[in-house]
Amino acid sequence: MGDAMTSLPALLLLADGRFPVGGHAHSAGIEAAISDGRIADLDDIEAFVAGRLHTTGLSEAALAAATVWRLGMPGVAVAEVLKAVDAAAEARLPVAPLRAASRRLGRQLIRVAGSCWPDPILFELAGVHPDGAHQPVALGGVAVAAGLDSHQAAVLTLHHAVTTPIQAAIKIAGFDPFALAAMTVRFTESIRRCAEVACAAASGPLASLPCAAGPLVEIAAIRHESVAHRLFAT
Repeated sequence: MGDAMTSLPALLLLADGRFPVGGHAHSAGIEAAISDGRIADLDDIEAFVAGRLHTTGLSEAALAAATVWRLGMPGVAVAEVLKAVDAAAEARLPVAPLRAASRRLGRQLIRVAGSCWPDPILFELAGVHPDGAHQPVALGGVAVAAGLDSHQAAVLTLHHAVTTPIQAAIKIAGFDPFALAAMTVRFTESIRRCAEVACAAASGPLASLPCAAGPLVEIAAIRHESVAHRLFAT
């Protein structure tokens, strides 16, 4: 692992929404929520994002942190670790559209990371599944290749859990970008606490990792897939 100063540029690059991993094509469920009337104002957006942060966001952060932690163990069988964590990620995605999106985003992340941080672990990641490793597993593996630790991987995952739906809300319905920027900052403490929970769970059994979910969001993801004219894939 690199020290804080050498790993910071990699952390900032991976956190940047312009990093070409395909995240711009996803709204994390907020497009469906706006379309069906669950979100009408800024308060609704904040409640939606808070729910996502403490369910899907926490689960994915724990998976990413667990990937980093396990890959850092001496004498570890890398391929076996990655497949085990990927299976845990699969179990936490009960609907097909979200499973497919997670693997597509993971595959793209591995592809881009291969150009930035050539590392044997990326080859192992590419072989986890024919459709690509799930996104949090890919992020954990890429974090190792980039010199990040498990806490940084967790924070990065939670950062995306917050910013993806917030930025999508601007594109979908033209919500005030200044107000949404301030909203993002208000989630700082929640991200910190969730990252602590994720990292505390990372070294435990995979079956005991956080697995909270949002059934309404998952149902909406199935319906959203059939919408002919939509801005985002999910």
